[in-house]
Amino acid sequence: MKFNKITTLKSLGLAALTLAAVSSSAPVQADSGDAKNGQRPAVSTPAASNKQTAPVFYKSGINPQDFDKSVKPSVDFYNYAIGGWRKANPIPADQARWGSFIILGDNNTKILHEMLERAAHSPQGNLERKLGDFYASGMNQATIDREGITPIRKEMYLISSIENAEEITQAISHLHAQNINPYFELYVGQDDKNSSRIIAHICQGGLGLPERDYYTREDEKSKTLRAKYRQHIISMFRLVGDTPQSAEKEADAVMTLETKLAKASLPAADMRDPERVYHLMTLAELQKIAPDYPWSEYFEKIGASHVKEVNVMVPDFITTVNNEIFRDTPIADHLSYLRWNLIRSSAPYLSQEMEDEAFLFYSKELRGVTSQPPRWKRVTNTVSNIGMMGFALGDMYVKEHFSPQAKAKVEEIVSNITKVMEKEIPEQAWMSPATQKEALSKLHTFYAKIGYPEEVRDYSKLDIKRTGYYDNVRRARRFEFARQIATIGKPVDRAEWHMTPQTINAYYNPPCNEIVFPAGILQPPFFNNDVDDAANYGAIGAVIGHEISHGYDDQGSQYDAQGNLRNWWQEEDLKAFQKLAKGVEDQFSAYTVGGTHINGKLVLGEALADLNGLSLSWKAYQLSRQGKKDEIIDGYTPAQRFFLAYAKVWAANFKPELEQLQVNTDPHPHAMWRVNGTLSNMEPFFKAFDVKEGDPMRRPADKINKIW
Repeated sequence: MKFNKITTLKSLGLAALTLAAVSSSAPVQADSGDAKNGQRPAVSTPAASNKQTAPVFYKSGINPQDFDKSVKPSVDFYNYAIGGWRKANPIPADQARWGSFIILGDNNTKILHEMLERAAHSPQGNLERKLGDFYASGMNQATIDREGITPIRKEMYLISSIENAEEITQAISHLHAQNINPYFELYVGQDDKNSSRIIAHICQGGLGLPERDYYTREDEKSKTLRAKYRQHIISMFRLVGDTPQSAEKEADAVMTLETKLAKASLPAADMRDPERVYHLMTLAELQKIAPDYPWSEYFEKIGASHVKEVNVMVPDFITTVNNEIFRDTPIADHLSYLRWNLIRSSAPYLSQEMEDEAFLFYSKELRGVTSQPPRWKRVTNTVSNIGMMGFALGDMYVKEHFSPQAKAKVEEIVSNITKVMEKEIPEQAWMSPATQKEALSKLHTFYAKIGYPEEVRDYSKLDIKRTGYYDNVRRARRFEFARQIATIGKPVDRAEWHMTPQTINAYYNPPCNEIVFPAGILQPPFFNNDVDDAANYGAIGAVIGHEISHGYDDQGSQYDAQGNLRNWWQEEDLKAFQKLAKGVEDQFSAYTVGGTHINGKLVLGEALADLNGLSLSWKAYQLSRQGKKDEIIDGYTPAQRFFLAYAKVWAANFKPELEQLQVNTDPHPHAMWRVNGTLSNMEPFFKAFDVKEGDPMRRPADKINKIW
């Protein structure tokens, strides 16, 4: 789902970590019955599935069973610190990755599931009734299977009946209004160069594979994957009633069209440059670069007739869509592609056979997952999605599972890290006083959101019924799309959140110059009010420092104190910063994952935020101690506890398929390199674990990367 997408929003972890509905499937559960005579069908899952074993408590926050003492910390700190944990925590069959983020997310899903079960049986108020009904509709497997493709049959027929270009554009508008994005994507967000207002953005898109290079690489692995994707498309078309011959023909049309879109797209690393993806145009100017598409009619059809200008992120892409696709593609091929977009986006919410086929490609083939998650988990994550009813469920979550004490402690850590940053900026020899003044101005306008939004999102106009799972999904998509469209041209709502409270993640938003930490991540191993401060600063402190540092990474540093895309650097200072950043880019480009080199340019922002954020948190921890003597707890010094806690945050095992997907598409480095790569630059780490010059965990003196 791509609601309210902000191109420069910088999250802590992988995109896959959010509690989003993904293409996945599960064994069929017993029919929970239909709603008859006003009675609510039962929805239940064995209570035993939610029971958790209480963890062993260590005041240090460090569990000695996590270690692999056969590995020296000076050689491979990641596996020294959590090698024992990795051996004791194999990846479950329904996961592609198993680690701190995923385990916490999995536990949160169980909590949310219990809430939804309660709402389905005994709702307290209309909002809980909607949550319970949405969940119940998804758990009614027998009805969903019986309906088959009926929920999309009318739209399939309308697409198949298209006869001309005008009707194609009408179909695009119809699909976009429910967040199905053929050809290109439209999203709503701040104007990067006038951050006080909301505008429409048009972005490249329309691909069924993860990103452009999946269509263009010529190695055997890529060719094999494309062949499997083509077969998946054929299988899906067969499931909606096509003959084998027709399905093959349609799949070939889809592949040809998507390959054209891919070749016209910018690489993921280039999309990180905010200047490169900012091209504000009037509708007349947009019409000039893509004259065969009726843009005014498009905006009118999606409920945005008030739009007068739009940021066209990649103009060459839109021109290619116009010239090579709208002009030259036969009508029949457009129909195949439009049908495919509808099928692909709806399959996870339709019959078991549709869901299974989607799982086989998007989860098993692309991510290495071997078994479908249970249905209750998939449906819970759908309802909890930010584009569905995530904030309503999040409000229930924080009332029951987030304490004021936790919020106060995290606010204290934020304050200390900000104080350190305030002291650090004037001490940077490579930064002139004029640039330092601008950097401090930006720091002083930082705003931290912790836990949850102050106001609950209004879902009163969202229509949710007890049956009709896909119909509920479709209505929720339309509701959220219309909500965002209505904000275009209005002042920015600074209170809005772009993650739900239950999300296990955090983010920095440059146009708002804000750092946001949902309640979901403020629990062990990231934060624990009952453990030593060293562990909290090494874990959640590093997260906070990471997000603050995004304001000064290669991307965030292009935004000023008001959140506007503006160069506030003196020329020589900018060159000095770019030289320092290039050292980090080159460092990470040298690392490999599964034999593939990391794209240092793609991961640069996250690598900079890890390095700077951990350094800031370390100094903030020293500030918090105010002259206290070192205390050995559970056998470890404060410095050792700090760095061990940092490593535990990134504890993870990966399926090789997901590792490859991450290297190809994700701006976050692999977990191992987020630990070893970052720490190999840090003098306090060298002292804490007696890492000597020449050791693998210590970069040569002339290669040490340090910004702040």
